[in-house]
Amino acid sequence: MAVIFIAIGMLLTGIDIHGQFGILYPAFHVEGAVGKFELSESIRLYTTENILGHEVRVDYLPDFIGCLLILIGVCMLVKYNRQFLFSIPFILATAVLSVLLRVSGFIEQGPELVIWILSCYFLQIACELIMEYLVIYCTAGATDALVNQATNTRMLFGWWITVLCRVYMAFLTFVGHFGVKRWYQVVLGLATLFFLYHLITTKKYVGLSKPLKIGERRERAKKEKL
Repeated sequence: MAVIFIAIGMLLTGIDIHGQFGILYPAFHVEGAVGKFELSESIRLYTTENILGHEVRVDYLPDFIGCLLILIGVCMLVKYNRQFLFSIPFILATAVLSVLLRVSGFIEQGPELVIWILSCYFLQIACELIMEYLVIYCTAGATDALVNQATNTRMLFGWWITVLCRVYMAFLTFVGHFGVKRWYQVVLGLATLFFLYHLITTKKYVGLSKPLKIGERRERAKKEKL
């Protein structure tokens, strides 16, 4: 069941489908300098329009709930692989930042709002990817039975495709290229379903072999390529 919780959680954190909540942010006043630096008009526009918007956006697949499910799954699996403990700070940080980003327009004004939004946006992406990296590799380490190693390799391959898509999508969102972003969303959706399918199939191998550390797993992958 723990792997199922993690799989559902990663579906929620990995795919974002936003809708309008009907609550408007206060009018943004972001002109001016932050310290000695004057923010360009394009940066101010990209940040307030493309990342935050003028209304509160609801994620129909909420990251906060996804993080909660991943945390439950991790706590259930930590007895099989102690390295799961390293992921917990990033799970909590991702959950908090996903909420902070959406309330940013209510708690800050002035040019500092731009810095606040950018910080929350990119920190959330970084924490989310690190969180998933640790969880997915620890899961592979806890299910490293010989018969399951090929499945784990396919799972990790699919997850890395989602990482590339999300990195590109983050910058496309920032600059407002939403048309191009939709193509990456399609690839992201397919890659997510691919790696989650293989993730779920690993659940019957949990604890059947000695846990493999992340570094050992990556070292073995390098040797396999050679």
